[in-house]
Amino acid sequence: MKEVVVKGKIKQGLRIASGLNLDPPIKLGMKLNNTIALQKPFFEQAGVEGIFEMYSGTINVDISPLTFKIVEPDYQVTCTWFEELTETFWFVKTLIDYEGKKYEGYIYYPCPSGVKSHDDDTVELLSRKIPGVGYGREISICVPGGKIKVVQT
Repeated sequence: MKEVVVKGKIKQGLRIASGLNLDPPIKLGMKLNNTIALQKPFFEQAGVEGIFEMYSGTINVDISPLTFKIVEPDYQVTCTWFEELTETFWFVKTLIDYEGKKYEGYIYYPCPSGVKSHDDDTVELLSRKIPGVGYGREISICVPGGKIKVVQT
């Protein structure tokens, strides 16, 4: 099956995943911050390959007017990662093309819950730290065929 290539622009998120938000909003009565670092041990325990090599933050990619849906995740992890907060996460292996260089990573998708921060016109990526990544810059996401579906909204 042919790979799916999605192009978008990097946008600023809430900076909660990375822990860079000094005053994070309260969600479900909790002030969550540095969430990727808190979740990583559970992802590693579930067998998500290379997760500790990934930067503890996400790259948010605006693909609007398109939206995406995960059809077949490479990993599904359900865990109670903060107090009584249980969430399911999907991961899809991806190749990220940024300024002509390729980086392995994952589409990181917290399944819809009261904590999910983004609509499906934003793809959250996990990867090793990418030098020079910046808001407003173009980025391409290459995913094996059959893993995601992309539609015009």
